[in-house]
Amino acid sequence: MTAPNTPHSWDELITSPANPTIKLARSLHRRRMRHRERAILVEGTRAIQSASEHGAGIRALLIDASRAGDIDPSLLSSLRESAGRVLLVEPTLFQQVTDTEHPQPLVAICAMPDNPLPIDSTFVVALDGVRDPGNLGTLLRSSAAAGADGVALLHGSVDPFNPKAIRASVGAVFAQPLQSFAAVSEVIDNCFLKRPIVVVADSDGELAYDAIDWTQPSLLIIGGEAEGVSEEVRTYADVVASIPMAPGVESLNAAVAGSIVAFEIARQRRASR
Repeated sequence: MTAPNTPHSWDELITSPANPTIKLARSLHRRRMRHRERAILVEGTRAIQSASEHGAGIRALLIDASRAGDIDPSLLSSLRESAGRVLLVEPTLFQQVTDTEHPQPLVAICAMPDNPLPIDSTFVVALDGVRDPGNLGTLLRSSAAAGADGVALLHGSVDPFNPKAIRASVGAVFAQPLQSFAAVSEVIDNCFLKRPIVVVADSDGELAYDAIDWTQPSLLIIGGEAEGVSEEVRTYADVVASIPMAPGVESLNAAVAGSIVAFEIARQRRASR
């Protein structure tokens, strides 16, 4: 493949760090700037495709000028239809924009998704104090794959629009409802027509996760990596559930534990239909 070389393939070649688009892209690594600009930085082909497929506004598509020929021309053509601008970027500048050591040759500046949870949810995953962006991104991806109605973010969780979280979600941040809430009571009142069973996942739970009837409206709460679910959030729990493990194993990674329980919920619901 050869690099795009016509005005129909790209709009501008950027070589200066003072370029406004480059300055904007670099600023989006900071949470404050993301929320001020209502824009996010999306790296990688699959995540950018997901953004495009789910109607996220692509304000600009940035291409590493030295690797433009590595991009599938049909992909570039389809993305151009939804992108405001397509820009070739000098390789050193492109590296400064990205968040990875060996980035793919595509980065997009997208409008921040605004997709609140539905009021008639029957399965919501809530994240309480999940601070690792990789774990949060994985939980977003697993929740979408397990058929959750959406993800509720409680106090202390990392920004889901952190570039690392977006990359770990492989675009799932665009594929499902995602909303922040001040308290569990707000999730219950705003996302369910009927009060759900509220289940906190924790290694000291009194009931095995697969012994719960997940076919009823359910709110699954996953805690952070170090402290787990906060004491305040625990006061809302109807059940604290655990994943039985072999002797000598203390706990599972938050993303792994949440994914296991989410797919048990999906399994039970498939079996009940």
